[in-house]
Amino acid sequence: MNKLLLGLISALMPVLAIAQDSSGAGSSGSSISFAPPPSDYSVVFLGNIFGIVDGVLHGTGSQIMGTMFGVFNSAVLALGGIIIMYTLLVSTVNTAHEGQMLGQKWSSIWVPLRSTFGLALLIPKASGYCLMQIFVMWVVVQGVGAADKVWQAALSYLNRGGVIVQAQMDPMKSILGDNGSIATGASAILAGQVCMLGLQNTLSTVQQGYKNQSAKNSGPCTNGPSKQMQDFCQNNVPDFLNSVNVVTVQNNNPNNSKQSVPMPNFGSDSAYAFLNGICGTIQWNSYPADKITTIEKNISTLDKNEIDTVKMSRAIAIQQMYQDLSQVATVMVNNDPKLNPQSTTGGNSDKDSKFSKVAIQQYGVPYMSTGVPCTSPDKDCISWGSDSSSSSTAPLFNGTEFQGAVADYNGIMLPTLNLFQQASESSTKDNVRDFIAKAEAQGWLMAGSYFIDLAKINSSDIKLSNQTDSDSGLNSSSADTSTMTNAFGGDGTCKGQYSELCQWYQGDDKYVKHIAGLIDGSTVLNSGLDAPTFNSISHKAVSGLGSSTTYGYITNASMVQLPGQPGIVTAPKFAMKINITFTPFYLKPMSFSCGKVQILFFVFCLGEMFGVLLYNVIFVTLFNLFLSMMAQIINMVVLTFLSVPLQGMAQIFTYGVSFIQQPTVNPVIALANMGVNYINFANELWIYLLMMAITSILIPWFGVFIFPLIAMVMPLLIAWLGTMVSIGFTTAYFIPFLPYMIFTFGTMAWLIAVIEAMVAAPIVALGITHPEGEGAFGKGEQAIMILMNVFLRPAMMIIGYIAAIALSYVVVWIINAGFYNVVTFIQGDPSGSAFSYSSSSGDPSKQAGAINTSTGYTGWAGIYGFFFSILVYTMMYVTAVTKSFTLITYLPDKVLRWIGGQPEGIGQETSQWAEEPKKQISDAGASTAKAAQQIDKQLSGYAMKGVKKAASAVSSPGANVEASAGE
Repeated sequence: MNKLLLGLISALMPVLAIAQDSSGAGSSGSSISFAPPPSDYSVVFLGNIFGIVDGVLHGTGSQIMGTMFGVFNSAVLALGGIIIMYTLLVSTVNTAHEGQMLGQKWSSIWVPLRSTFGLALLIPKASGYCLMQIFVMWVVVQGVGAADKVWQAALSYLNRGGVIVQAQMDPMKSILGDNGSIATGASAILAGQVCMLGLQNTLSTVQQGYKNQSAKNSGPCTNGPSKQMQDFCQNNVPDFLNSVNVVTVQNNNPNNSKQSVPMPNFGSDSAYAFLNGICGTIQWNSYPADKITTIEKNISTLDKNEIDTVKMSRAIAIQQMYQDLSQVATVMVNNDPKLNPQSTTGGNSDKDSKFSKVAIQQYGVPYMSTGVPCTSPDKDCISWGSDSSSSSTAPLFNGTEFQGAVADYNGIMLPTLNLFQQASESSTKDNVRDFIAKAEAQGWLMAGSYFIDLAKINSSDIKLSNQTDSDSGLNSSSADTSTMTNAFGGDGTCKGQYSELCQWYQGDDKYVKHIAGLIDGSTVLNSGLDAPTFNSISHKAVSGLGSSTTYGYITNASMVQLPGQPGIVTAPKFAMKINITFTPFYLKPMSFSCGKVQILFFVFCLGEMFGVLLYNVIFVTLFNLFLSMMAQIINMVVLTFLSVPLQGMAQIFTYGVSFIQQPTVNPVIALANMGVNYINFANELWIYLLMMAITSILIPWFGVFIFPLIAMVMPLLIAWLGTMVSIGFTTAYFIPFLPYMIFTFGTMAWLIAVIEAMVAAPIVALGITHPEGEGAFGKGEQAIMILMNVFLRPAMMIIGYIAAIALSYVVVWIINAGFYNVVTFIQGDPSGSAFSYSSSSGDPSKQAGAINTSTGYTGWAGIYGFFFSILVYTMMYVTAVTKSFTLITYLPDKVLRWIGGQPEGIGQETSQWAEEPKKQISDAGASTAKAAQQIDKQLSGYAMKGVKKAASAVSSPGANVEASAGE
């Protein structure tokens, strides 16, 4: 019950649940309000349906619903009175009979409260709506406001240079971006974090040891310790990692062009403030003011908060990289047996169970695709595994963590880089963003109608996915392990800026040396490793004990060739390949009846003799000889001439499918353009075929041979043209409307759900009044989940809408990444020969298991295989894209299952309404194709008549002249 109450409060009163907006840099801390903007269309349409709802909806809409609800609520209120009377009567009897207030079955607390509260919710107001209905409408309007906030957040991100879906950057461009400055900064950050965590853990261990000694009245914390030692003994070791916040530093110094933050970065009032910078410094340049000026000057749609986010983008990116690397540093330190003694507690702590002094479990090394460790950067260095020098098997890392942190930096910076790129190009300044202000004003309800605009703004940016930041200044970041070791003198004395740290360790430098060894390997190698550099990836891999140090891991991890974006450069290729395998046809000898003849006493089979001689010996031999000489020649000639129209058709199919093979183009737009191409060609082909027929007839002798071949291939072309027109009509006229239709039908589902909620509201109040049931809501408890769905449905539709656009790209990339592997079985390798003639033995045992991916299917099956491969690819593409947009209705229907709610069906039902327009468009396409065929037949008939008259005039001109004269 408590969980339900908490869920209701969180859902219905989100302003109380979320106090401040801290999502963006430079936020003023203002509270979030879910009140919809004044121009929100959905509130207007709600007013059209429900009219005035006290304090929630206003306007000049019809009050017919309120009038009807006034009567309906009075009837329900009467039922409520009956339930109250029933409750009073039964509770009195139960009290008298069982000697307990209201009896044992009914709660003496909740039943009176529910009866009173439920009846009050049923009282109609002047507008006709009861209090429960007014509350439900308030929830609905708050849900509208929440959806508007989600929609505005998406538009704001797009407005400042973001995209809906972004192809992954080339990993090598990511790691080498800004001349390696970003990766150099990341390396310094990770080393500094390991240093900070090492100091934090060892200081905590030392401090706890001193406290244990103090309990025995001994140790440096007793008997009048120095001020420095007293500060250490009385102040717990703080969190070193969380003391560094890049965003906070730049927020506090927004006008500085060069920024820096020491590691760690404690406040001046902390006893640990003197340690600031002992593990290094993160340095970076603020985003250049001249670029900010260019953006503000050329892109007028940006507001102040969006400009502030652009200014802070580099700091936000660095902070994200810092958070990513902090997890790696934590694992490294926790894996060190000396810095984390608990890691060996209760287990085998012998030397043989550890990889090295600084690593219990090895970090791993990069591997080639051949299964051997990488020695230097190579395109085949694609995996990660255990170092062969140890018997340890499972590596601690997977080798992608460091590059992942750098990629996160680049990913956060990409919107700002895109924004500046667009601001520098006059043709794309504001035109792709003109719709944003209007879309925000109209609210979430009209989101579906802006699909083309969203596709346009996404297409203008996605091609820039390989941009990297420049002049970041991160290469000036540093992490020098000698800084902390220099505080220790050789004879136990302390010196320098960090001498107080030396005093805390009682002059023992074993801890700081061990930390330095974890970073650079100085305690496990003859000489420590140098900090990695990233001007180019040309270093050698680190193997052995050095591979499980911070610098060794960074060096090795930067060599792994990550896959980048699958499906971008692997779109399947289609090629018409006429691979003809002739199965020779031979007449086989026949057996004949005896045809017995008897001459005197001599009997012989005369019929069999003549049959064998004339048929088996003479006819079969001559016929098979002729077939062996002529059959392949005739077939080759016929198929060669047939290949001309087939190759032409293949080029059209290939050109059409090339639209949907462009991975950076919005799939819906690509399908629409492909459909336009198919429709135009299919309708123009009739004219081309007519001209070919006329030309072939007019050319002497040539036409006699060619025209029958054209007539032979015509039914095949017509069948494929019908398919082309059908696909074209669907993709050109239905697919572009699909996102809008599904979203619009989804809004209809929401309106239906709102109407249902308003009708059910007094019934829910009646259920609360009923004495049966448990808790605060009684019989109305299920209404909480349903009302939560009504509240969240608009916001989930927006999330599903944006996610569907991203998913449509991703599923196409998935298809592209794997389709080629399968299609080669049917059509063979597209790079192979276009023509292939061979002869088959016809042995079924050899053909049944044949798999030849160089030639694919042969004979006519090979010709059909080209077109059906494209058809399968296109249909997979269309299906994947159309199913992606069902997310718009799927999420609102299904999400509440995760907390026990029943799945809704209204969204799925409305999404099926789009199938009816699709059917009508497909039927129209089929009818158009049939009409085009009829036009072709009529034009061909007229053309043939004209050709015959022309031929007749050429062959006997005199007769025609006389006939004309006679007329």
